[in-house]
Amino acid sequence: MRQFLDEAKRVLKANSVTANGNEEVANFLAALMQDRGMKVNLQQVTHSLDGYSKRQFNLIGILGDPLVDRKTKKGLLLTTHLDTVDPGVTRAWDQNGGNPFQLVQQEGSLYALGAASGKLDILAQVHAAEKFREKKLKHPIYIVGTCGGEMSLFGAKYLIKSLALNPKFVLVTEPSGLKLMTAHKRQSVYRVQLGYQMVERDARGFNRRIQLRSIGKIAHAGSPDRGRNSILQFVEFLSGAISHGFDLRFTQLSGGGMVNQVPDQAQVEFFLTSHQLEDFKRYFREVLMSEGKEDAFQIEMGGLGEAGIRFLPDGVFPALTEIVGLFAGVGAQFSPSNGDHQESDRGTVNLGAIRQNAGGIELSFDLRSSPQQDVVAMETAISEGFAAISSRFPQFNIRGQKERVTPAFEAQLDGEFYKLASEALTDAEIPLGNVKKATVSDASLYAQAGYEVLGFGAGPAVGSVYEPNESARMDAFMEASRFYEKLIERVCL
Repeated sequence: MRQFLDEAKRVLKANSVTANGNEEVANFLAALMQDRGMKVNLQQVTHSLDGYSKRQFNLIGILGDPLVDRKTKKGLLLTTHLDTVDPGVTRAWDQNGGNPFQLVQQEGSLYALGAASGKLDILAQVHAAEKFREKKLKHPIYIVGTCGGEMSLFGAKYLIKSLALNPKFVLVTEPSGLKLMTAHKRQSVYRVQLGYQMVERDARGFNRRIQLRSIGKIAHAGSPDRGRNSILQFVEFLSGAISHGFDLRFTQLSGGGMVNQVPDQAQVEFFLTSHQLEDFKRYFREVLMSEGKEDAFQIEMGGLGEAGIRFLPDGVFPALTEIVGLFAGVGAQFSPSNGDHQESDRGTVNLGAIRQNAGGIELSFDLRSSPQQDVVAMETAISEGFAAISSRFPQFNIRGQKERVTPAFEAQLDGEFYKLASEALTDAEIPLGNVKKATVSDASLYAQAGYEVLGFGAGPAVGSVYEPNESARMDAFMEASRFYEKLIERVCL
């Protein structure tokens, strides 16, 4: 256990937020695997994503015969992603003293960014595989840590296309509370562009600048109700201010980051006239106090500063609110309202980011739908909604496009792998159980490629991941390692 904790500190200390690359943690784990007798290959993954480090690697560890027969599937692949989402506002990580990369052990739980989402599961897999280094394996063991798991799964896609491995069975790390993940949702990512010409003009009395910072709470996009969306928060507040008669002229709108994460920070800058300033201050205080949101906003007020201001066109904010309302309405329409439905059965919508550039505003939405939901009808409703909004705002170029899709996943419950995995759970003295997830994973990619695949992980099945103070139980990793060991025995010996 002490060795596991020492290794866990190193793994979690390495900042492997997707945009930063995963080279440091991949190199550390590569050395660890080599010390345990594994053959190791670092596969550099090329991509063309703006704003993301080019130092992205798939770490491939092999125990047993490494030769790949393209026609014969052989062996067991245990795989996880080594990257994490951005931690968000670091002061929210109070269990870690404001440092999300510092492992803290408290009352049997391990707290740090990545503790529950996969970075420690690969250690449990390596510890399990080490016990077979001197045994004669009939089939190889593959342990793989991929890059880009939090951004379109680009590492797993690269690995599958490379044909570097051809396992018979694939176990994907997905926080599941030590249950077998047998299904997850479909993810559709939409990018909406609202194009316009900036309006440059004299302030004409709009000489009071307001900078409003909205502070939310991060959460997984598959469980948006567990967070507080900072973008939606300022949209709702300012919509209320406008309905109360305040005349606002907007200059800047921004917030969020990764579309699969509920954003906890957003900013907006606008101007109002000096005679409305005191009324707005009073309105701001009253709304925050009445709704218990004193900690939800930070506000700075100042003067004009310049004679000329580049305002956003007057209709931008109303158009933006209609776009937000369209996706919220679609999410409600295609999600059961019955409270008895599990989270994995409900459709969800997350507004993950809003970005402003010289030619317009871009919004990114993450939509999750279960395998039973009518995706065609949902996409039709979105297309019709875009057309209606465009007709009401002909002065803007409004375009929405589906940027990427991760398919839904359903395991073969009558398949050989499910039987072997269930038996391994029993051997490891872990209660049998299945879980359907609101998240998405590379399990669907491996299933599409023709592999028998399941998900499994030590982290909690719901919550913790993508949230401040992410954590998992220490003993869960010991149990997971025992399960991996029993599964290797059944598949590879």
